[in-house]
Amino acid sequence: MDYLRSFLYHININTIFELLSFIGLFFFLIRRFILHKSPVPKSAFKAVPKELLQECVSLLRRREKKKYEPYIAPKEILSALQEDLSNEAKLKELLCSICAHLGIDGSFIKLVVESDYMPDRAGEISTDLAFTTIKLELRPRYTLDAVIAVLAHESIHLHLYYEGIRMRDTWENEILTDTAAVYCGFGEYIYKGYALMQGDFALSYHKVGYISQDDVKYIEMLMQNEIDK
Repeated sequence: MDYLRSFLYHININTIFELLSFIGLFFFLIRRFILHKSPVPKSAFKAVPKELLQECVSLLRRREKKKYEPYIAPKEILSALQEDLSNEAKLKELLCSICAHLGIDGSFIKLVVESDYMPDRAGEISTDLAFTTIKLELRPRYTLDAVIAVLAHESIHLHLYYEGIRMRDTWENEILTDTAAVYCGFGEYIYKGYALMQGDFALSYHKVGYISQDDVKYIEMLMQNEIDK
């Protein structure tokens, strides 16, 4: 009992935080390198039912007016952004390139690049046909693939708006938008861009998008099955 009192007497808040950090690191190493489990629990992301993805692909098959080839970002733009991902002029060129793939004139879209954290999303679009603004959250650890995926997602919002394709539920409509991004040729960038990324803090992770990489593969499988019929 005396040993316990002595221990409690000498312990302070900093010691507690250090101890918790070591426990967290130990737990992370066990899960990551011994159990080979993702450091982010599955519960951190809302699972997308396969039935919903099937419904989205079916809707796009009925309503999309054309078939899209895989999108390839211009090398010159990619090279410039690999050197400086915050280059707003090149980000706007990238947005225009993505929009052009969809048959949209991106020059009239105002791109606002923000470093402030936007809860629950990495991008945002607002439009009334006359004026369209896309906001892009550019966090320090974002990859170029993640930025392309976010811009593709927001551009697809505009595309679906023009085509009158949507779902009533807000979350389901976001799933439809991600599905449409894959359907319209951005699958490779969505797959790479929606991977888990290192977060802003030690042992923290971040992800953009509403679907997982497994969902992207499943959507592509549904698309391929339709082609094979």
